[in-house]
Amino acid sequence: MWPRMRLLPAVALGLTILGAAASSAEARVRVTIPEFQLEGGAPALTNQLQDGFVLGLVRAGIQVIDPSDTAHKLEGHPELGHCDASPCLKSIGQILDVGYIVRVKVEVAGNSYKGVARLFSTEGAAPAALPIATESKSCDVCTVGEARATMLRLADAVRSHIDEPIPVQAPPPPPPPPPPPHLTGPALVAMVGALAVAAGAAVLASQGSCTATACSENRSRNIGGGVLLGTGAALTVTGAYVTIVRARGGDPVTGAAVGWRW
Repeated sequence: MWPRMRLLPAVALGLTILGAAASSAEARVRVTIPEFQLEGGAPALTNQLQDGFVLGLVRAGIQVIDPSDTAHKLEGHPELGHCDASPCLKSIGQILDVGYIVRVKVEVAGNSYKGVARLFSTEGAAPAALPIATESKSCDVCTVGEARATMLRLADAVRSHIDEPIPVQAPPPPPPPPPPPHLTGPALVAMVGALAVAAGAAVLASQGSCTATACSENRSRNIGGGVLLGTGAALTVTGAYVTIVRARGGDPVTGAAVGWRW
């Protein structure tokens, strides 16, 4: 029994961490690269430079759809591959569920490299046909490894123009229910008042006719009975009023409360 009870907090903590991780994954930016063009270099060089650019985005926490996966998912829409018009950007964003499109062009002249990346947004009813950002990085007389590092820096520059989505925050927990109204006290006051009224009525009813010896006693009974009746009536009315108002969720205003406030 005790080991099972100790496991419950650990299980709850694990579920909380998994839920937070899932929410974080859902909140990550998605980017597609439909085109990574290399001019003047060997075709085998394309993959190395492309991997460097993709790695630069991925290590920044962005979900990237590389050119091969993009081409596969857009097989039924070949007209979208090289189209930068607003309807095309909107269609690519809807089909691939991405918020941004990046088109990269690398020019190679001997051992010099120059990469240009254009960033487009797919958000909004009519995304702008012009890129929201254009970044370029170059490397003069460098090795392939240095050119790949240049692509990493190009990806970092593009990353600075990508806005992180605002994570969806869970609504705050509802406030605790109000405590139940305290009815015992005013109900007892009303009962005591009713007993005092009954006692006062009994005292008044028990007095006899006024004679020379009994008039003084009758006057005392009249005073006592009157006090009991008045006090009992006040207690009964006040207790009943407070009980009814509290039972309905209100805040009763009594003479004592008014006096306390003043």
